[in-house]
Amino acid sequence: MENPFEINPTFCFTLLGTFFIYLWTLPSRSARLAVVLLGFGLRVACLRFMGGLGAYYGVRWISWGAFLGIASLVVLAVQVFRSRPTGRQSLLHTFYAAAVFPLCSLLIGYTIPITTWLRPKTYDAFLLAFDAGLGFQPSFALGRLMVHRPNLWGLTTSVYYALPLAVCVLYASCRLQRRQPVAILPLVLSLMVIGFIQYGVFPAVGPEHAFQQAYPLHPPTLAQIALVPITVPNEPRNCMPSLHLAAALVVWWNSRIWPRSGRLLAFLFLLATIFSTLALGEHYLADLVVALPFTLAFQGAWTTSIEFANRARRRPLVWGVVLTVAWMVSLRYCLTLFLISPAISWGLILFTVIACMVLEENLSVAARRPMTSPV
Repeated sequence: MENPFEINPTFCFTLLGTFFIYLWTLPSRSARLAVVLLGFGLRVACLRFMGGLGAYYGVRWISWGAFLGIASLVVLAVQVFRSRPTGRQSLLHTFYAAAVFPLCSLLIGYTIPITTWLRPKTYDAFLLAFDAGLGFQPSFALGRLMVHRPNLWGLTTSVYYALPLAVCVLYASCRLQRRQPVAILPLVLSLMVIGFIQYGVFPAVGPEHAFQQAYPLHPPTLAQIALVPITVPNEPRNCMPSLHLAAALVVWWNSRIWPRSGRLLAFLFLLATIFSTLALGEHYLADLVVALPFTLAFQGAWTTSIEFANRARRRPLVWGVVLTVAWMVSLRYCLTLFLISPAISWGLILFTVIACMVLEENLSVAARRPMTSPV
């Protein structure tokens, strides 16, 4: 029998996030004990009947997330069933919050392969050419650091897989706030849905999959890259824009409710995510840049503590959409403009990054004030 945890450590981290969401509700000691004992029992059963936990890096620790998460959902379901009508609504809300992330993870895991059938050709060559026009290939340069360093590779993959846990921790902590300036759950869910649609608009798979013979030791020069769509079979089109960086940005931007140490950890996680997406060959620098305005638009859309007519909220939404569309159209149809000089590409990257950071900071400042009239 195939062990689902062996092939999907991301799902283990997602279910560990479910466990954290449950803990944030401050369950009773007996409920916590029930979760731990049931999780331990599930782990023993997996070892006994499914032939092991898997073979990925850190499996002994990461796999615990799956068992604790499933146990949390089971205990929550029992509590919902046994609760009185007056307290059932709160428990149902917690169950929904704890279950929605693993359900979305399963849904995405089963539907992303559809993009391979819908878009047999990818635009990886265009993204590779943009990166080459910067003067070097960032993903190839960082990918070479992984060669012959299994521990570094393992730690980097763990960071890459751990993203759902960071999102769940953010959501759980926001639920304890009386005043929530940003609707985190709708933000994350809509980001995933629209991001999935974008995968079909600009199909790409990442250099490790599209250029397996060259990655990471032999980065092609700009002259060697043919600017035509290429066929990459059996690889999901989940590169443009980078939803990994988008979700890490959501965590960092909304971690202002945390203590300074938590805010620092969120920033370090953001940097580690940038490193992992490139070093593992899953993304290009180009699609990481596009992730900034893409995420900014959703941050503006779901900052509900500000009236929509307020410019502090409207500008991030509008500029996020405009910059996202402009980048995607330019990378596909106007790439030669970027290739005139590295100064053009770097200048546009810096403009996009600085503009997004300034707009998000202004949005955050306005969100922490009492609701004001439109300006």
